[in-house]
Amino acid sequence: MPRSTSFAFAALIAAALIPACSGNIGDPFELPDIPDPEPQVVCTGQIQPGPSPIRRMTRFEYNNTVRDLLGDATGPANTFGAEEEALGFNNNAANLNVSDQLANKYMLAAEGVSERATDPAMMPTTLACDVATLGQDACAQQFINTFLPRAFRRPITDEERASFFALYQAGLAEPDEPDPFRIGIELIIQAALQSPHFLYRVEMGLPPEGTATYQRLSQHEMASRLSYFLWGTMPDAELFAAAEEAKLGTKEEIETQARRMLDDPKAHDAIEEFHKQWLDYDRIGNITKDTMLFPDYSPAIGQMMREEMRAFVDHAVFEQGGDFATLMTAPYSFMPPELASFYGISAPEGAEPGVPIQVNFDPSERAGLLTLGVLMSINAHTNQTSPVHRGKLVREQFLCFQMPPPPPEVNPVAPQPGNGTTAKERFAQHSEDKQCKGCHRLMDPIGFGFEHYDSIGRYRLKDEGQAIDATGSVADSDVPDFTNAIDLVNKMADSEDVQDCYVKQWFRFGYGRGENKVDACTVDTLAKGFRENGGDIKELLVSLTQTDAFLYRPVGGTP
Repeated sequence: MPRSTSFAFAALIAAALIPACSGNIGDPFELPDIPDPEPQVVCTGQIQPGPSPIRRMTRFEYNNTVRDLLGDATGPANTFGAEEEALGFNNNAANLNVSDQLANKYMLAAEGVSERATDPAMMPTTLACDVATLGQDACAQQFINTFLPRAFRRPITDEERASFFALYQAGLAEPDEPDPFRIGIELIIQAALQSPHFLYRVEMGLPPEGTATYQRLSQHEMASRLSYFLWGTMPDAELFAAAEEAKLGTKEEIETQARRMLDDPKAHDAIEEFHKQWLDYDRIGNITKDTMLFPDYSPAIGQMMREEMRAFVDHAVFEQGGDFATLMTAPYSFMPPELASFYGISAPEGAEPGVPIQVNFDPSERAGLLTLGVLMSINAHTNQTSPVHRGKLVREQFLCFQMPPPPPEVNPVAPQPGNGTTAKERFAQHSEDKQCKGCHRLMDPIGFGFEHYDSIGRYRLKDEGQAIDATGSVADSDVPDFTNAIDLVNKMADSEDVQDCYVKQWFRFGYGRGENKVDACTVDTLAKGFRENGGDIKELLVSLTQTDAFLYRPVGGTP
């Protein structure tokens, strides 16, 4: 027998077998090309959970899960390749398919994880069993009984227990291995990590009551919904215990766990992941700038900008009020003195090289995440700003309107600088072109508000030697006309349209799917609660665990 046995077929058949078990794969909600007035939402009080798709682990979730399951912090999922995004997030269930290539990578990752977990130095921790005292078979059985329920995030059956013990015995039967016991344990781990019950969150639900069109989740299914939503990883010991004791059945019990989990350090990682995907700021690592125009910019500066955004969001959510207004308008950030110097800002006295520290901005120049360098840099060209990209960022991510791609006959090349005209003057041609103005009226007038930030995010007063006109407007929204970026972000912080979109973005990320017509009441209730709570972000996350979409699943298919 070879050192490792491939169970890649498990991943390959998952997409075919699991949907047949659940019957609840939902299509993602596709936003219209042109926004229509939304009808008044009427909430009848009937339970309507919306689609409940099978959810495969993302790379982020896989890495976190093997870390918490087996102590493996090597990030094996980093080799899997990028997931396909939908509505701005990579955890949309409709797009999380398994190709032959990915199945092979699951196999290789499982082999690597199992080999590290059974290294002689790690084996005692992995087994949590004294082989010399209990004997190999007894330790293997104990390992199956403790490891598999955690890997599958539910109680295991006698059939599963027997089949995995048979795998272990197959490892023992290998005559050419110096340590066949280790091979047997490796095979258990490899098979578990390639099982659909590990790679997917399989939800069968409890039997519906009477003629109900919805059903509650089992206790262990609810534990997994909570842990992957708020932590991006498997349940901890307390959640498993709550499931075993049937203490995850009521809204109050679920809320208690949600509040506990938001106080755990793992919640910081999940909230960072949401904002990273929502704003797509991780792509700063792929950004290049014209070295003649911007000799001070480097990949190291880009990495500092990325870390600045991470630290700012974490502080705004967990330490400074935790409200949406702080996220949008706080006149400070966190950065090492090198980045402060790059921005042309004086770092506080005592700042140590390479160590982030709070830096207060001139409130007339910067406020909130939209004016941070990383967003201005990634939404700009290599040699000039981009009112189009910056306006598109606001239109899509903060107003939840998906812009269509330009028509195939339109040349998307930006007008080039160097003729003494400002970017606002150069890009004005979009509003004159019949093929362009329909879409560009929704983006460019917003993007003009950020013209005080150059292609690498530094504040400036002039463009091409001329004073900058940063006035603009946000068509088809409740955001009033503005005079500059600071005025814009303050008005966006007060906008119901913007706040409602932030709620929708969390709905999409938290539930792994787009909003459906059936979800109208849920989304409306969440948005009203968010406004009533003063934009409290952690309260929004708690509220997301109290909805029909989170507490139930539909019976017999997608409504």
